Amino acid sequence: MANPLFKKTSSSTYASPGIRRRQLYIVVTITTLLAAFVIAKGNMGVEKKFFVKFELMLMAILMMVSMESSMAALHRVGGKLGWNPNVNYSEWSDHERFYVGDWLLFNFDKRYFNVLEVNETSYDNCNDQGFIKNITRGGRDVVELTQLRPYYFLSSGGYCYHGMKVAVNVEMLPPAPEPAPVKNGSLTSDAVRLKIFHYMISFAVAYYYLVLLF
Repeated sequence: MANPLFKKTSSSTYASPGIRRRQLYIVVTITTLLAAFVIAKGNMGVEKKFFVKFELMLMAILMMVSMESSMAALHRVGGKLGWNPNVNYSEWSDHERFYVGDWLLFNFDKRYFNVLEVNETSYDNCNDQGFIKNITRGGRDVVELTQLRPYYFLSSGGYCYHGMKVAVNVEMLPPAPEPAPVKNGSLTSDAVRLKIFHYMISFAVAYYYLVLLF
């Protein structure tokens, strides 16, 4: 019988790229406009203002680019049970979806346990010799899933035989879903919200260039 822990709770934090992208754009736009407004009201020369505003605009662009690539999920291995003996990590991983760029978080007592990345053969046989990488640092350790392949982890000291091993299969992040089609010439609520968002961004950019930069 399946453990209800893995049905009722999610051990990963993830939002669709479309939702996060809109939220992050709004935050960056508002922050940039507020900072530009403060600069415009400040007491500094025209030439200095221009260079500061140019740097601010460049920073906003870099922030948006970096946040585009920061939409990864953080998977807490084992959920609330953490990285401990006698936990069914196969059942846990079956209820998760792992994508390139996601992270695994191992919570454990480093006095007794560790986290080793191994190959499939070592994983199957609980062999902790000749491991690929020792993930262990301080007991709240993370590893980034950077490649499209299966990953295998276990704890040495015989704890692997008590269930402390986990395998995750990493997939490519699926593309964002297409917007709902328009029916009878009317816009869906999502389409309306998206249009409003685009108008807000356009107005913010226009205001920044036409009012604050000149």
